[in-house]
Amino acid sequence: MKKSILIAMAIGLVAIGIYGGSPYYALHSLRAAAIDADSDKLEANVDFPAVRDNLKSQMTAALVNKMQNDPEMKNNPFSGLGLLVLPGIVDRMIDAYVTPDGIAAILRGQNPTEKTKIEDNPDIQSQARYVSLDRFRVRLRNVKLNQEGPSFLLERRGFATWKVIRLELPPGLMNEKP
Repeated sequence: MKKSILIAMAIGLVAIGIYGGSPYYALHSLRAAAIDADSDKLEANVDFPAVRDNLKSQMTAALVNKMQNDPEMKNNPFSGLGLLVLPGIVDRMIDAYVTPDGIAAILRGQNPTEKTKIEDNPDIQSQARYVSLDRFRVRLRNVKLNQEGPSFLLERRGFATWKVIRLELPPGLMNEKP
């Protein structure tokens, strides 16, 4: 009887460890897929339609806000036309860049358009934490430039499986001057 209780407790502790540690393993798997440029692994670990839709709404809202608050655009007669075509441009841009290769580049700390593969960028640090029991956020930061990077939101799918469902732009991205 005592032995079966110990076995049940051990199984329970292992299950809790797997359940709690699974997002860290998923993050490790995502990084490895990004470094190896393994499109199939990235396809399996990222919900691309959800990421694209969310990123489109973030970008459109940020650009519309920037255009409406820009003093030069307020008096420009073509700003209304720009606001009309903006969503279409953003949609095509997001569809072109939010691909397995684009996500791999972002995870490596590169611009989505960069084609040169680097092993690991020591300037990019990540901070990971649970948001809720079924959501996990990973924030990237370039310590060399002291700059916030994008965040990835992962969602639990099943017992120990996670998928990236959202790519969050760094705060103030559209406020920076070129």
